[in-house]
Amino acid sequence: MKWDINDLPIFLAVTQMKGIRAAADKLGMPKSTVSRTISRLEEQLDIRLFDRNTRQFRLTDEGAVFLNFAETIVDQAKQADAAMAGIRHLPTGQLKISMPMAFSREVIGGRLAEFHKRFPDITLELQVTSHAMNLFQEDLDVAFVVEPVESSDLIRQVISDTALIWVVSPDYLQEIDRPDSLASLVPHLKFCERRYQNTRLEVLTPKGMQTIDTTGLMSVNDPVILRDIALKGGGVALLPELYCRRYLENGRLAQICPSIKLQHSARIIALMAHRRLQPKKAQIMIDFVKDCLADYERGASSVSSAF
Repeated sequence: MKWDINDLPIFLAVTQMKGIRAAADKLGMPKSTVSRTISRLEEQLDIRLFDRNTRQFRLTDEGAVFLNFAETIVDQAKQADAAMAGIRHLPTGQLKISMPMAFSREVIGGRLAEFHKRFPDITLELQVTSHAMNLFQEDLDVAFVVEPVESSDLIRQVISDTALIWVVSPDYLQEIDRPDSLASLVPHLKFCERRYQNTRLEVLTPKGMQTIDTTGLMSVNDPVILRDIALKGGGVALLPELYCRRYLENGRLAQICPSIKLQHSARIIALMAHRRLQPKKAQIMIDFVKDCLADYERGASSVSSAF
């Protein structure tokens, strides 16, 4: 073998970032070093890996073939590291995850202190975000995301699946005629979670499938903030039932129009790359998140003894 296996992560970064400069920034390396590495690989392989000019930068057909092998080799090296770490009683090393803002604040929050106490040799790096993260570009072990997700080339585990419901504060409800149809509901929609802004948001009603134009509403990208707006009398809000449950139970929110339903639910899933051997610490985090969710749904604040 004439080429150096240590050059593969740089080749993968250039492929993922679609350019030398972007890859250099991601890797924290000089652009010249990245460029020389790619040139050296091309010379040693005796093929051209990329077509590059001032307007585009893309893999050649030969480069695409090499990419498949490079990804396998790097992935197997990571699996070997994970397997060796798993030999020890407690998993070790860095664990990079991403999580939606509302879910991280409401469900996980301070519970991460418990995770650190349980697994002190795992160095956790959490990215809280309002949008889906690219598992490969961000080099994540696990991405917790809200469906839908476009890519199907990933392993999925369902974490939470909760209905979307219409809620309002009792004080606001006292000032209006209680909505009982889509026509009477729409005037009380002032805010909307950004993911549900659509010129034709489809809802199933007793009259069949109908649509709402929510593009003119004020938007927020966090359902917890939207819940707080509803609690303060900001009108009717469409929210995941998960984040409203305790407020419905204590009477601070009221559900209305249960017969008007969205076709889909608010489902949170865990995404991981396809690997023959998943890092043990990644599954440990998924189990921990599920445990936190179970406690949250029970209204509990202590760690389950089953974990």
